[in-house]
Amino acid sequence: MENNVCGIIVTYKPNLSDLRLLISSLIDQVQKIIIVNNGSDTPLEEEVGQSRVEIFTLESNVGIGAAQNIGVDKAIEQNYKYVCLFDQDSRLEQNFISSLLEAFNELKAENINVGALGPLIVDERSGKQFPFYLYDNNQRLVIEPEKVNHRYIETHQLISSGTFFPTSVWPIVGKNHEGFFLEYVDTDWCLRLVNLGFKIFGVKDAKLIHKLGDDRKKIFNRIEVPVHSTYRYFYVFRNGTFCSLYRPFPGCWRRYNIFRLFCFYIIMLLIKKDKFKLSKYVFLGVYDGIKKNFSRKLF
Repeated sequence: MENNVCGIIVTYKPNLSDLRLLISSLIDQVQKIIIVNNGSDTPLEEEVGQSRVEIFTLESNVGIGAAQNIGVDKAIEQNYKYVCLFDQDSRLEQNFISSLLEAFNELKAENINVGALGPLIVDERSGKQFPFYLYDNNQRLVIEPEKVNHRYIETHQLISSGTFFPTSVWPIVGKNHEGFFLEYVDTDWCLRLVNLGFKIFGVKDAKLIHKLGDDRKKIFNRIEVPVHSTYRYFYVFRNGTFCSLYRPFPGCWRRYNIFRLFCFYIIMLLIKKDKFKLSKYVFLGVYDGIKKNFSRKLF
């Protein structure tokens, strides 16, 4: 099976032991790894330099979307047919890339217009498998992988880490929205891809171990939610507001997203100690999202 795959890792002040684990689990599965060091002064060349690892260090933190754009553009310049994106704290199992390649070829053989594939995401802390989501104008479908017998699960949404796609779709769907900086970069890109008639699938044979959120807490001992640094909620609410108001995404996605943002705010008020700062960032985010203002940066 042809393996013309470039792995792209975006780093920002990485935990080097986590990064080494990712590289060691990926290096024998792809032809090359491109690391985009997003404005941090961590000496990656000394720590993780290998013959098939190329590192591009940026002068400042340009955000996850812009850094991924740089990595994908570099892979295209070097004539790679496929890319797979990774966060710095993810880990993958053996045969991860080959499972995605096999899925892509099988689905293409069925004349399915495949735009991207993603793995089964397993939370490192809890071992929980995360669901996939489908949207149309009337309903949001939550698909639990363990309840599905098929190897491939159609979805409309992937998290960026583990997202695999042919570089041929990049000029069609367009690059990540660089103004987002953090949050909704992957959701926006996937839903734009679906809007163009491409299909996205989760591949159960490919598993990615991933940390979702800086921490996870239970509300009323029942609902487990990811908890981020407070400043990140500015980006959650700005980009979420923008997508709900101005992107031509399915109506049920936009309605659910507005409801989700409202619930996020209430839940974080219960959890967070810095409630005034949280509220300030949330309202700044909503305001900037309505105004389509992407110039403000908080980090």
